[in-house]
Amino acid sequence: MTEVLAPEWWDHLGKELNGDDRWLAVSKWFDARIQFDYETGTAALDVRNGKVLSVTHGAPARGADIILSAPRKEWESLIAGETDWFKGTSPGLGEISVTGDVVTAMRNAKTMWLTLEAMKRVDRELPAAPAPSPEPQPSGKEIVGRYINVNGIRTYYEEAGEGPAIVCLHAASQDAMMYRHVLEGLSDHYRVIALDAPGHCKSELPADGPFTSITQHAEFNEAFMEALGLEKPAIIGCSFAGNQVLELAARRPEAYSAVVSSEGADYTPTVADFFLEMMRTDGHQIVDGWSQSLTGNRTPEDRRRDVVWQIQRNPAEVMVGDLIGYGHFDQRDNMGKIQAPVLLLRGDGDWLVSQEQVEATQSRVPGSEITVLAGTGHYPMIENPYEFNEAVREFLQKVSYK
Repeated sequence: MTEVLAPEWWDHLGKELNGDDRWLAVSKWFDARIQFDYETGTAALDVRNGKVLSVTHGAPARGADIILSAPRKEWESLIAGETDWFKGTSPGLGEISVTGDVVTAMRNAKTMWLTLEAMKRVDRELPAAPAPSPEPQPSGKEIVGRYINVNGIRTYYEEAGEGPAIVCLHAASQDAMMYRHVLEGLSDHYRVIALDAPGHCKSELPADGPFTSITQHAEFNEAFMEALGLEKPAIIGCSFAGNQVLELAARRPEAYSAVVSSEGADYTPTVADFFLEMMRTDGHQIVDGWSQSLTGNRTPEDRRRDVVWQIQRNPAEVMVGDLIGYGHFDQRDNMGKIQAPVLLLRGDGDWLVSQEQVEATQSRVPGSEITVLAGTGHYPMIENPYEFNEAVREFLQKVSYK
Protein backbone atom coordinates (compact mmCIF):
# COMPACT_ATOMS: atom_id res chain seq x y z
CA MET A 1 0.00 0.00 0.00
CA THR A 2 1.34 3.42 -0.97
CA GLU A 3 2.28 5.72 1.88
CA VAL A 4 -0.36 8.41 2.34
CA LEU A 5 0.67 11.80 0.85
CA ALA A 6 3.84 10.30 -0.69
CA PRO A 7 4.59 11.36 -4.31
CA GLU A 8 3.20 8.11 -5.73
CA TRP A 9 0.03 8.55 -3.67
CA TRP A 10 -0.64 11.92 -5.33
CA ASP A 11 -0.10 10.31 -8.76
CA HIS A 12 -2.73 7.74 -7.83
CA LEU A 13 -5.12 10.53 -6.77
CA GLY A 14 -4.88 12.03 -10.26
CA LYS A 15 -5.78 8.67 -11.79
CA GLU A 16 -8.60 8.19 -9.31
CA LEU A 17 -10.16 11.54 -10.31
CA ASN A 18 -9.79 10.87 -14.04
CA GLY A 19 -11.64 7.58 -13.54
CA ASP A 20 -14.45 9.09 -11.47
CA ASP A 21 -17.46 9.72 -13.74
CA ARG A 22 -19.21 11.84 -11.12
CA TRP A 23 -16.20 14.13 -10.68
CA LEU A 24 -15.66 14.36 -14.45
CA ALA A 25 -19.27 15.43 -15.03
CA VAL A 26 -19.26 18.08 -12.30
CA SER A 27 -15.82 19.43 -13.27
CA LYS A 28 -16.38 19.61 -17.02
CA TRP A 29 -15.63 23.35 -17.26
CA PHE A 30 -13.29 23.60 -14.28
CA ASP A 31 -9.77 24.96 -14.99
CA ALA A 32 -7.41 25.48 -12.06
CA ARG A 33 -4.16 24.41 -10.46
CA ILE A 34 -4.97 23.16 -6.95
CA GLN A 35 -2.08 23.13 -4.49
CA PHE A 36 -2.12 21.02 -1.32
CA ASP A 37 0.16 22.03 1.56
CA TYR A 38 0.60 19.52 4.40
CA GLU A 39 3.50 20.70 6.61
CA THR A 40 6.01 18.12 5.35
CA GLY A 41 5.39 18.73 1.66
CA THR A 42 3.39 20.17 -1.20
CA ALA A 43 1.63 18.66 -4.21
CA ALA A 44 -0.52 20.13 -6.97
CA LEU A 45 -3.10 18.99 -9.51
CA ASP A 46 -3.37 20.81 -12.83
CA VAL A 47 -7.01 20.46 -13.90
CA ARG A 48 -8.11 21.56 -17.36
CA ASN A 49 -11.65 21.10 -18.68
CA GLY A 50 -12.38 18.63 -15.94
CA LYS A 51 -9.35 16.37 -16.43
CA VAL A 52 -6.22 16.11 -14.32
CA LEU A 53 -3.49 16.83 -16.87
CA SER A 54 -0.55 16.59 -14.50
CA VAL A 55 0.47 16.04 -10.88
CA THR A 56 3.32 18.12 -9.46
CA HIS A 57 5.35 17.10 -6.43
CA GLY A 58 6.16 20.43 -4.87
CA ALA A 59 4.76 23.86 -5.70
CA PRO A 60 3.82 24.25 -9.39
CA ALA A 61 6.29 26.35 -11.37
CA ARG A 62 3.54 28.62 -12.70
CA GLY A 63 1.93 29.04 -9.31
CA ALA A 64 -1.40 27.75 -8.03
CA ASP A 65 -4.88 29.14 -8.45
CA ILE A 66 -6.34 27.54 -5.31
CA ILE A 67 -4.21 26.65 -2.29
CA LEU A 68 -5.46 24.25 0.38
CA SER A 69 -3.36 24.21 3.54
CA ALA A 70 -3.78 22.08 6.64
CA PRO A 71 -1.71 20.21 9.23
CA ARG A 72 -0.78 16.72 8.12
CA LYS A 73 -3.07 15.24 10.78
CA GLU A 74 -6.05 17.05 9.24
CA TRP A 75 -5.32 15.52 5.83
CA GLU A 76 -4.90 12.12 7.43
CA SER A 77 -8.22 12.59 9.22
CA LEU A 78 -9.87 13.45 5.91
CA ILE A 79 -8.35 10.45 4.13
CA ALA A 80 -9.61 8.24 6.97
CA GLY A 81 -13.16 9.50 6.32
CA GLU A 82 -13.47 11.57 9.50
CA THR A 83 -14.02 14.91 7.75
CA ASP A 84 -14.56 16.38 4.28
CA TRP A 85 -14.37 19.62 2.28
CA PHE A 86 -17.32 21.30 3.99
CA LYS A 87 -16.49 20.38 7.56
CA GLY A 88 -12.76 20.83 7.02
CA THR A 89 -13.15 24.38 5.73
CA SER A 90 -15.76 25.44 8.33
CA PRO A 91 -14.33 27.82 10.97
CA GLY A 92 -14.15 26.14 14.34
CA LEU A 93 -14.83 22.70 12.89
CA GLY A 94 -11.91 22.03 10.54
CA GLU A 95 -8.34 23.12 9.88
CA ILE A 96 -8.25 23.39 6.08
CA SER A 97 -7.59 26.96 4.97
CA VAL A 98 -8.38 28.09 1.42
CA THR A 99 -6.30 30.88 -0.15
CA GLY A 100 -5.66 32.14 -3.65
CA ASP A 101 -8.78 32.30 -5.82
CA VAL A 102 -11.28 31.54 -3.06
CA VAL A 103 -14.21 32.65 -5.22
CA THR A 104 -13.44 30.00 -7.85
CA ALA A 105 -13.12 27.39 -5.11
CA MET A 106 -16.52 28.31 -3.65
CA ARG A 107 -18.19 28.59 -7.04
CA ASN A 108 -16.97 25.06 -7.70
CA ALA A 109 -17.64 23.74 -4.22
CA LYS A 110 -19.01 20.46 -5.51
CA THR A 111 -15.83 19.86 -7.54
CA MET A 112 -13.72 20.66 -4.48
CA TRP A 113 -15.84 18.36 -2.29
CA LEU A 114 -15.59 15.45 -4.74
CA THR A 115 -11.83 16.03 -5.14
CA LEU A 116 -11.34 15.58 -1.41
CA GLU A 117 -13.78 12.65 -1.36
CA ALA A 118 -11.55 10.91 -3.93
CA MET A 119 -8.62 11.21 -1.50
CA LYS A 120 -10.46 8.75 0.75
CA ARG A 121 -10.41 6.08 -1.98
CA VAL A 122 -6.76 6.22 -3.08
CA ASP A 123 -5.21 2.76 -2.67
CA ARG A 124 -7.93 1.83 -0.18
CA GLU A 125 -10.85 -0.51 -0.09
CA LEU A 126 -13.63 1.34 1.62
CA PRO A 127 -15.52 -0.59 4.30
CA ALA A 128 -18.83 -2.06 3.24
CA ALA A 129 -21.72 0.32 3.73
CA PRO A 130 -24.01 -0.57 6.63
CA ALA A 131 -27.54 -1.74 5.94
CA PRO A 132 -29.69 1.23 4.91
CA SER A 133 -32.22 2.69 7.29
CA PRO A 134 -35.70 1.12 7.12
CA GLU A 135 -38.43 2.18 4.74
CA PRO A 136 -41.05 4.58 6.13
CA GLN A 137 -44.36 3.09 7.31
CA PRO A 138 -47.30 5.26 6.14
CA SER A 139 -50.45 5.30 8.25
CA GLY A 140 -52.72 5.57 5.22
CA LYS A 141 -54.24 8.82 6.46
CA GLU A 142 -54.95 11.47 3.82
CA ILE A 143 -52.69 14.53 3.75
CA VAL A 144 -54.64 17.74 3.09
CA GLY A 145 -53.07 21.05 2.04
CA ARG A 146 -54.62 24.37 3.04
CA TYR A 147 -53.91 28.10 3.15
CA ILE A 148 -54.41 30.45 6.08
CA ASN A 149 -53.71 34.16 6.51
CA VAL A 150 -51.23 34.78 9.34
CA ASN A 151 -50.10 38.34 10.09
CA GLY A 152 -51.09 39.31 6.55
CA ILE A 153 -49.03 36.50 4.99
CA ARG A 154 -50.80 33.81 2.93
CA THR A 155 -49.38 30.69 4.52
CA TYR A 156 -49.49 27.13 3.24
CA TYR A 157 -49.69 24.14 5.55
CA GLU A 158 -50.49 20.44 5.39
CA GLU A 159 -52.09 18.20 7.94
CA ALA A 160 -53.09 14.58 8.42
CA GLY A 161 -54.78 12.55 11.14
CA GLU A 162 -56.77 13.38 14.25
CA GLY A 163 -55.94 13.60 17.93
CA PRO A 164 -53.35 15.60 19.89
CA ALA A 165 -51.62 18.11 17.62
CA ILE A 166 -47.98 18.00 16.54
CA VAL A 167 -46.69 21.10 14.73
CA CYS A 168 -43.61 20.50 12.55
CA LEU A 169 -41.21 23.34 11.71
CA HIS A 170 -38.74 22.81 8.88
CA ALA A 171 -35.02 23.42 8.51
CA ALA A 172 -33.36 26.29 6.63
CA SER A 173 -34.30 26.48 2.94
CA GLN A 174 -36.77 23.63 3.37
CA ASP A 175 -40.57 23.51 3.53
CA ALA A 176 -43.42 21.26 4.68
CA MET A 177 -42.24 18.55 2.26
CA MET A 178 -39.47 17.83 4.77
CA TYR A 179 -42.09 16.25 7.04
CA ARG A 180 -44.02 14.19 4.51
CA HIS A 181 -42.96 10.91 6.16
CA VAL A 182 -43.90 12.34 9.58
CA LEU A 183 -47.31 13.39 8.25
CA GLU A 184 -47.73 9.89 6.90
CA GLY A 185 -46.15 8.04 9.80
CA LEU A 186 -47.48 9.70 12.98
CA SER A 187 -50.98 10.54 11.76
CA ASP A 188 -52.29 7.18 12.99
CA HIS A 189 -52.57 8.66 16.51
CA TYR A 190 -51.90 12.39 16.09
CA ARG A 191 -53.02 15.43 14.13
CA VAL A 192 -49.76 16.25 12.38
CA ILE A 193 -49.34 19.75 10.91
CA ALA A 194 -46.42 21.04 8.82
CA LEU A 195 -46.19 24.50 7.29
CA ASP A 196 -44.09 26.36 4.75
CA ALA A 197 -42.41 29.24 6.58
CA PRO A 198 -42.93 32.72 5.06
CA GLY A 199 -41.17 32.98 1.69
CA HIS A 200 -40.61 29.22 1.51
CA CYS A 201 -42.17 27.20 -1.32
CA LYS A 202 -45.94 27.89 -1.30
CA SER A 203 -46.07 30.52 1.46
CA GLU A 204 -46.01 34.19 0.54
CA LEU A 205 -42.81 36.19 0.94
CA PRO A 206 -43.13 38.95 3.58
CA ALA A 207 -43.46 42.44 2.08
CA ASP A 208 -40.09 43.53 3.50
CA GLY A 209 -38.25 40.40 2.37
CA PRO A 210 -37.16 37.13 4.00
CA PHE A 211 -36.91 36.81 7.76
CA THR A 212 -33.32 37.05 8.98
CA SER A 213 -33.71 35.96 12.60
CA ILE A 214 -35.07 32.87 14.29
CA THR A 215 -37.03 35.14 16.63
CA GLN A 216 -39.03 36.45 13.64
CA HIS A 217 -39.92 32.87 12.74
CA ALA A 218 -40.82 32.08 16.37
CA GLU A 219 -43.15 35.08 16.59
CA PHE A 220 -44.78 34.11 13.30
CA ASN A 221 -45.29 30.50 14.35
CA GLU A 222 -46.86 31.57 17.62
CA ALA A 223 -49.40 33.51 15.53
CA PHE A 224 -49.85 30.52 13.20
CA MET A 225 -50.66 28.17 16.07
CA GLU A 226 -53.06 30.72 17.56
CA ALA A 227 -54.78 31.11 14.17
CA LEU A 228 -55.38 27.35 14.09
CA GLY A 229 -56.73 27.44 17.65
CA LEU A 230 -54.17 24.94 18.95
CA GLU A 231 -53.84 24.50 22.69
CA LYS A 232 -50.62 23.07 24.12
CA PRO A 233 -49.47 21.22 20.98
CA ALA A 234 -46.25 19.27 20.73
CA ILE A 235 -43.70 21.01 18.50
CA ILE A 236 -40.93 19.50 16.37
CA GLY A 237 -38.14 21.44 14.65
CA CYS A 238 -35.07 20.46 12.67
CA SER A 239 -31.71 22.29 12.49
CA PHE A 240 -32.54 26.00 12.19
CA ALA A 241 -36.04 25.11 13.51
CA GLY A 242 -34.51 22.72 16.05
CA ASN A 243 -33.07 25.90 17.55
CA GLN A 244 -36.40 27.67 17.07
CA VAL A 245 -38.49 25.19 19.08
CA LEU A 246 -36.14 25.71 22.03
CA GLU A 247 -36.70 29.47 21.78
CA LEU A 248 -40.47 28.94 21.50
CA ALA A 249 -40.48 26.76 24.62
CA ALA A 250 -38.50 29.39 26.54
CA ARG A 251 -40.70 32.27 25.32
CA ARG A 252 -43.92 30.58 26.47
CA PRO A 253 -43.00 27.93 29.05
CA GLU A 254 -46.57 26.67 29.55
CA ALA A 255 -47.65 26.71 25.88
CA TYR A 256 -46.37 23.31 24.74
CA SER A 257 -46.97 19.73 25.85
CA ALA A 258 -43.68 18.44 24.43
CA VAL A 259 -40.73 19.67 22.39
CA VAL A 260 -38.55 17.71 19.94
CA SER A 261 -35.42 19.58 18.87
CA SER A 262 -33.83 17.60 16.04
CA GLU A 263 -30.29 18.63 15.10
CA GLY A 264 -30.82 21.76 17.19
CA ALA A 265 -28.85 23.56 19.89
CA ASP A 266 -29.23 26.66 22.03
CA TYR A 267 -26.17 28.28 20.45
CA THR A 268 -24.83 28.02 16.89
CA PRO A 269 -21.75 29.82 15.57
CA THR A 270 -21.82 32.79 13.24
CA VAL A 271 -21.90 32.01 9.52
CA ALA A 272 -19.10 33.85 7.71
CA ASP A 273 -20.21 36.87 5.65
CA PHE A 274 -18.20 35.64 2.66
CA PHE A 275 -20.01 32.30 2.74
CA LEU A 276 -23.35 34.13 2.73
CA GLU A 277 -22.27 36.25 -0.25
CA MET A 278 -21.33 33.11 -2.18
CA MET A 279 -24.66 31.53 -1.24
CA ARG A 280 -26.44 34.52 -2.79
CA THR A 281 -24.73 33.97 -6.14
CA ASP A 282 -24.10 30.20 -6.19
CA GLY A 283 -26.29 28.89 -3.39
CA HIS A 284 -27.88 25.95 -5.16
CA GLN A 285 -24.54 24.65 -6.41
CA ILE A 286 -22.98 24.96 -2.96
CA VAL A 287 -25.83 23.29 -1.08
CA ASP A 288 -25.85 20.38 -3.53
CA GLY A 289 -22.58 19.10 -2.09
CA TRP A 290 -23.00 20.61 1.37
CA SER A 291 -26.34 18.92 2.06
CA GLN A 292 -25.08 15.55 0.82
CA SER A 293 -22.04 15.96 3.04
CA LEU A 294 -24.39 16.24 6.03
CA THR A 295 -26.19 12.95 5.40
CA GLY A 296 -25.38 9.69 7.20
CA ASN A 297 -23.93 6.44 5.91
CA ARG A 298 -27.23 4.56 6.26
CA THR A 299 -29.10 7.05 4.09
CA PRO A 300 -30.26 5.41 0.84
CA GLU A 301 -29.34 7.23 -2.35
CA ASP A 302 -32.95 8.17 -3.19
CA ARG A 303 -33.40 9.88 0.18
CA ARG A 304 -30.03 11.60 -0.20
CA ARG A 305 -31.27 13.02 -3.50
CA ASP A 306 -34.48 14.07 -1.75
CA VAL A 307 -32.48 16.17 0.71
CA VAL A 308 -30.79 18.08 -2.13
CA TRP A 309 -33.96 18.49 -4.20
CA GLN A 310 -35.98 19.79 -1.27
CA ILE A 311 -33.38 22.40 -0.31
CA GLN A 312 -33.03 23.58 -3.90
CA ARG A 313 -36.80 24.25 -4.13
CA ASN A 314 -36.32 27.57 -2.35
CA PRO A 315 -34.62 30.74 -3.69
CA ALA A 316 -31.15 31.82 -2.61
CA GLU A 317 -32.38 34.97 -0.85
CA VAL A 318 -34.55 32.85 1.47
CA MET A 319 -31.68 30.44 2.07
CA VAL A 320 -29.38 33.28 3.07
CA GLY A 321 -31.98 34.83 5.39
CA ASP A 322 -32.38 31.51 7.18
CA LEU A 323 -28.62 31.07 7.58
CA ILE A 324 -28.18 34.58 8.96
CA GLY A 325 -30.72 33.69 11.63
CA TYR A 326 -29.08 30.35 12.31
CA GLY A 327 -25.59 31.80 12.56
CA HIS A 328 -26.56 34.48 15.07
CA PHE A 329 -28.64 32.28 17.36
CA ASP A 330 -27.82 32.31 21.08
CA GLN A 331 -30.48 31.39 23.63
CA ARG A 332 -28.19 29.87 26.27
CA ASP A 333 -29.35 32.28 28.97
CA ASN A 334 -33.03 31.42 28.42
CA MET A 335 -32.98 27.62 28.47
CA GLY A 336 -33.68 27.46 32.21
CA LYS A 337 -37.16 28.91 31.55
CA ILE A 338 -38.33 25.82 29.66
CA GLN A 339 -40.94 23.73 31.47
CA ALA A 340 -42.11 21.36 28.72
CA PRO A 341 -40.43 17.96 28.36
CA VAL A 342 -37.70 18.20 25.71
CA LEU A 343 -36.15 15.54 23.47
CA LEU A 344 -32.86 16.50 21.81
CA LEU A 345 -32.57 14.17 18.84
CA ARG A 346 -29.58 13.95 16.51
CA GLY A 347 -28.02 11.70 13.92
CA ASP A 348 -24.48 10.60 14.66
CA GLY A 349 -23.48 11.40 11.06
CA ASP A 350 -24.25 15.12 11.48
CA TRP A 351 -20.99 17.08 11.68
CA LEU A 352 -22.72 20.48 11.80
CA VAL A 353 -24.40 19.91 15.18
CA SER A 354 -21.99 17.90 17.33
CA GLN A 355 -22.75 15.62 20.24
CA GLU A 356 -20.87 18.09 22.43
CA GLN A 357 -23.20 20.93 21.38
CA VAL A 358 -26.26 18.82 22.10
CA GLU A 359 -24.93 17.75 25.51
CA ALA A 360 -24.12 21.37 26.37
CA THR A 361 -27.71 22.30 25.46
CA GLN A 362 -29.04 19.42 27.56
CA SER A 363 -27.11 20.72 30.57
CA ARG A 364 -29.08 23.98 30.35
CA VAL A 365 -32.55 22.55 29.59
CA PRO A 366 -34.17 21.13 32.73
CA GLY A 367 -35.07 17.45 32.46
CA SER A 368 -34.22 17.13 28.77
CA GLU A 369 -33.03 13.88 27.23
CA ILE A 370 -30.97 12.89 24.19
CA THR A 371 -31.64 10.25 21.53
CA VAL A 372 -29.08 9.46 18.83
CA LEU A 373 -29.93 7.74 15.52
CA ALA A 374 -27.06 5.68 14.13
CA GLY A 375 -25.86 6.25 10.57
CA THR A 376 -28.17 9.25 10.21
CA GLY A 377 -27.20 12.82 9.38
CA HIS A 378 -28.62 16.32 9.64
CA TYR A 379 -32.04 15.55 8.12
CA PRO A 380 -33.32 12.49 10.04
CA MET A 381 -37.01 12.80 9.08
CA ILE A 382 -35.95 12.52 5.42
CA GLU A 383 -32.98 10.18 5.78
CA ASN A 384 -34.32 7.77 8.37
CA PRO A 385 -38.05 8.47 8.75
CA TYR A 386 -39.11 5.19 10.35
CA GLU A 387 -36.62 5.36 13.23
CA PHE A 388 -37.20 9.11 13.58
CA ASN A 389 -40.97 8.60 13.89
CA GLU A 390 -40.56 5.77 16.37
CA ALA A 391 -38.20 7.86 18.52
CA VAL A 392 -40.70 10.73 18.54
CA ARG A 393 -43.62 8.40 19.23
CA GLU A 394 -41.81 6.74 22.15
CA PHE A 395 -40.95 10.12 23.66
CA LEU A 396 -44.49 11.48 23.33
CA GLN A 397 -45.95 8.37 24.93
CA LYS A 398 -43.37 8.56 27.71
CA VAL A 399 -44.48 12.11 28.57
CA SER A 400 -48.14 11.05 28.29
CA TYR A 401 -48.91 13.04 25.17
CA LYS A 402 -51.25 10.58 23.52
